[in-house]
Amino acid sequence: MSGLRKERRDVARHREAILDAASHVFAEQGVHVSLDAVVEAAGVGRATLYRHFPDRAALLLALFEREMAAVSRASIDVEPGQALFSMIAQSGRAAREAPALADAWRAVAADHPQLRARQREFVRLFEAPLAAALSEGAVRPDLKISDVLAVIRMVIAASRQEDADEDQTASRVLDLVLKGILRRDQ
Repeated sequence: MSGLRKERRDVARHREAILDAASHVFAEQGVHVSLDAVVEAAGVGRATLYRHFPDRAALLLALFEREMAAVSRASIDVEPGQALFSMIAQSGRAAREAPALADAWRAVAADHPQLRARQREFVRLFEAPLAAALSEGAVRPDLKISDVLAVIRMVIAASRQEDADEDQTASRVLDLVLKGILRRDQ
Protein backbone atom coordinates (compact mmCIF):
# COMPACT_ATOMS: atom_id res chain seq x y z
CA MET A 1 0.00 0.00 0.00
CA SER A 2 1.31 3.40 -0.86
CA GLY A 3 2.12 5.91 1.85
CA LEU A 4 -0.19 8.45 0.21
CA ARG A 5 -3.19 6.12 0.42
CA LYS A 6 -2.50 5.40 4.09
CA GLU A 7 -2.16 9.12 4.76
CA ARG A 8 -5.51 9.81 3.07
CA ARG A 9 -7.15 7.11 5.16
CA ASP A 10 -5.67 8.63 8.30
CA VAL A 11 -6.92 12.08 7.30
CA ALA A 12 -10.45 10.73 6.72
CA ARG A 13 -10.33 8.74 9.97
CA HIS A 14 -9.19 11.79 11.95
CA ARG A 15 -11.89 13.96 10.39
CA GLU A 16 -14.62 11.46 11.29
CA ALA A 17 -13.20 11.04 14.81
CA ILE A 18 -13.32 14.81 15.28
CA LEU A 19 -16.90 15.02 13.98
CA ASP A 20 -18.04 12.12 16.17
CA ALA A 21 -16.32 13.62 19.21
CA ALA A 22 -17.74 17.09 18.51
CA SER A 23 -21.24 15.70 18.16
CA HIS A 24 -20.90 13.88 21.49
CA VAL A 25 -19.18 16.73 23.36
CA PHE A 26 -21.61 19.34 22.01
CA ALA A 27 -24.57 17.14 23.03
CA GLU A 28 -23.16 16.79 26.55
CA GLN A 29 -21.76 20.28 27.14
CA GLY A 30 -23.23 22.58 24.48
CA VAL A 31 -21.69 24.00 21.32
CA HIS A 32 -19.77 26.72 23.12
CA VAL A 33 -17.60 24.29 25.08
CA SER A 34 -13.86 24.65 24.62
CA LEU A 35 -12.66 22.93 21.48
CA ASP A 36 -9.97 21.35 23.65
CA ALA A 37 -12.74 19.05 24.93
CA VAL A 38 -13.35 17.96 21.33
CA VAL A 39 -9.62 17.42 20.79
CA GLU A 40 -9.42 15.27 23.92
CA ALA A 41 -12.53 13.24 23.06
CA ALA A 42 -11.31 12.67 19.48
CA GLY A 43 -7.87 11.58 20.60
CA VAL A 44 -6.14 13.92 18.15
CA GLY A 45 -3.85 16.88 18.51
CA ARG A 46 -5.03 20.45 18.47
CA ALA A 47 -3.22 21.05 15.16
CA THR A 48 -5.16 18.15 13.62
CA LEU A 49 -8.46 19.69 14.66
CA TYR A 50 -7.54 23.09 13.22
CA ARG A 51 -6.12 21.56 10.04
CA HIS A 52 -9.56 20.07 9.36
CA PHE A 53 -11.69 22.82 10.88
CA PRO A 54 -10.10 26.27 11.18
CA ASP A 55 -12.76 27.49 13.62
CA ARG A 56 -15.90 26.47 15.51
CA ALA A 57 -18.16 27.61 12.66
CA ALA A 58 -16.34 25.31 10.21
CA LEU A 59 -16.78 22.40 12.61
CA LEU A 60 -20.48 23.18 13.06
CA LEU A 61 -20.87 23.52 9.31
CA ALA A 62 -19.38 20.05 8.79
CA LEU A 63 -21.69 18.61 11.45
CA PHE A 64 -24.71 20.26 9.81
CA GLU A 65 -23.67 18.89 6.43
CA ARG A 66 -23.36 15.41 7.90
CA GLU A 67 -26.86 15.64 9.39
CA MET A 68 -28.24 16.96 6.10
CA ALA A 69 -26.71 13.98 4.31
CA ALA A 70 -28.39 11.62 6.80
CA VAL A 71 -31.75 13.32 6.23
CA SER A 72 -31.25 13.10 2.48
CA ARG A 73 -30.30 9.40 2.70
CA ALA A 74 -33.57 8.76 4.53
CA SER A 75 -35.36 9.28 1.20
CA ILE A 76 -33.39 6.50 -0.52
CA ASP A 77 -35.00 3.08 -0.88
CA VAL A 78 -38.48 4.29 0.01
CA GLU A 79 -41.42 4.99 -2.25
CA PRO A 80 -41.34 8.57 -3.55
CA GLY A 81 -44.57 9.43 -1.73
CA GLN A 82 -43.09 8.14 1.54
CA ALA A 83 -39.72 9.91 1.30
CA LEU A 84 -41.11 13.04 2.95
CA PHE A 85 -42.23 11.09 6.02
CA SER A 86 -38.92 9.26 6.24
CA MET A 87 -36.97 12.51 6.05
CA ILE A 88 -39.10 14.16 8.73
CA ALA A 89 -38.56 11.15 11.01
CA GLN A 90 -34.80 11.29 10.40
CA SER A 91 -34.80 15.00 11.30
CA GLY A 92 -36.37 14.10 14.65
CA ARG A 93 -33.86 11.31 15.27
CA ALA A 94 -30.97 13.64 14.45
CA ALA A 95 -32.27 16.27 16.89
CA ARG A 96 -32.71 13.65 19.61
CA GLU A 97 -29.16 12.37 19.11
CA ALA A 98 -27.56 15.82 18.91
CA PRO A 99 -29.83 18.37 20.62
CA ALA A 100 -27.11 21.00 20.94
CA LEU A 101 -26.57 20.87 17.20
CA ALA A 102 -30.24 21.65 16.58
CA ASP A 103 -29.97 24.64 18.93
CA ALA A 104 -26.80 25.81 17.21
CA TRP A 105 -28.48 25.45 13.84
CA ARG A 106 -30.87 28.22 14.84
CA ALA A 107 -28.58 30.36 16.97
CA VAL A 108 -25.33 30.36 15.03
CA ALA A 109 -26.74 30.46 11.52
CA ALA A 110 -28.21 33.92 12.03
CA ASP A 111 -24.71 35.39 12.06
CA HIS A 112 -22.97 33.11 9.60
CA PRO A 113 -23.63 33.33 5.83
CA GLN A 114 -22.42 29.79 5.08
CA LEU A 115 -24.64 28.31 7.77
CA ARG A 116 -27.61 30.34 6.52
CA ALA A 117 -26.91 28.94 3.05
CA ARG A 118 -26.96 25.41 4.51
CA GLN A 119 -30.31 26.16 6.12
CA ARG A 120 -31.69 27.08 2.72
CA GLU A 121 -30.23 23.87 1.28
CA PHE A 122 -31.90 21.92 4.08
CA VAL A 123 -35.26 23.41 3.12
CA ARG A 124 -34.63 22.54 -0.54
CA LEU A 125 -33.99 18.91 0.44
CA PHE A 126 -37.70 18.63 1.22
CA GLU A 127 -39.06 20.25 -1.95
CA ALA A 128 -38.93 17.21 -4.27
CA PRO A 129 -40.20 14.76 -1.63
CA LEU A 130 -43.05 17.16 -0.84
CA ALA A 131 -43.89 17.45 -4.54
CA ALA A 132 -43.86 13.65 -4.87
CA ALA A 133 -46.08 13.21 -1.81
CA LEU A 134 -48.49 15.82 -3.18
CA SER A 135 -48.60 14.29 -6.66
CA GLU A 136 -49.23 10.81 -5.21
CA GLY A 137 -51.95 12.14 -2.95
CA ALA A 138 -50.08 10.94 0.13
CA VAL A 139 -50.51 14.26 1.92
CA ARG A 140 -53.21 16.86 2.12
CA PRO A 141 -53.27 18.98 -1.04
CA ASP A 142 -52.79 22.28 0.79
CA LEU A 143 -49.49 21.22 2.40
CA LYS A 144 -46.67 23.73 1.77
CA ILE A 145 -42.96 23.66 2.49
CA SER A 146 -43.53 26.05 5.41
CA ASP A 147 -45.93 23.46 6.88
CA VAL A 148 -43.29 20.75 6.50
CA LEU A 149 -40.78 22.94 8.35
CA ALA A 150 -43.33 23.52 11.13
CA VAL A 151 -43.87 19.76 11.37
CA ILE A 152 -40.11 19.23 11.62
CA ARG A 153 -39.90 21.79 14.43
CA MET A 154 -42.73 20.00 16.27
CA VAL A 155 -41.04 16.63 15.86
CA ILE A 156 -37.75 18.09 17.08
CA ALA A 157 -39.48 19.63 20.12
CA ALA A 158 -41.16 16.31 20.88
CA SER A 159 -37.87 14.48 20.59
CA ARG A 160 -36.56 16.53 23.50
CA GLN A 161 -39.26 15.60 25.99
CA GLU A 162 -37.79 14.55 29.31
CA ASP A 163 -39.61 11.27 29.46
CA ALA A 164 -38.79 7.84 30.78
CA ASP A 165 -39.01 6.47 27.25
CA GLU A 166 -37.83 9.18 24.88
CA ASP A 167 -37.98 6.92 21.83
CA GLN A 168 -41.58 5.95 22.51
CA THR A 169 -42.63 9.56 23.17
CA ALA A 170 -40.88 10.83 20.06
CA SER A 171 -42.38 8.02 17.96
CA ARG A 172 -45.87 8.73 19.28
CA VAL A 173 -45.62 12.46 18.60
CA LEU A 174 -44.14 11.78 15.16
CA ASP A 175 -47.07 9.48 14.40
CA LEU A 176 -49.61 12.08 15.56
CA VAL A 177 -47.97 14.93 13.68
CA LEU A 178 -47.53 12.97 10.46
CA LYS A 179 -51.16 11.87 10.56
CA GLY A 180 -52.03 15.55 10.60
CA ILE A 181 -50.44 16.08 7.19
CA LEU A 182 -51.98 13.00 5.56
CA ARG A 183 -54.70 13.46 3.02
CA ARG A 184 -57.95 13.77 4.98
CA ASP A 185 -59.68 10.76 3.42
CA GLN A 186 -56.93 8.37 4.56
